[in-house]
Amino acid sequence: MIYIKSALAGIVAVFAAATLTLFIMGIYVWVVFKPAENEAIGWDPISLSNPLTWLVVIGIFLAGFFWEFRRIKSK
Repeated sequence: MIYIKSALAGIVAVFAAATLTLFIMGIYVWVVFKPAENEAIGWDPISLSNPLTWLVVIGIFLAGFFWEFRRIKSK
């Protein structure tokens, strides 16, 4: 049961980081980056195949996992 709760905490950490990143990027585009009238802003889903992206996602998952695992284990 400890591992299931820890895995769920890791998944929640990944989704929270993704949501926070989208929020921050939205503010950046709205405040700092002013595209021209005929300029489009796009997202390249192929960028998810970058190994660095997966290392960051795995790192966030492991941080959430071990945070919860250590918290539950100490009880």
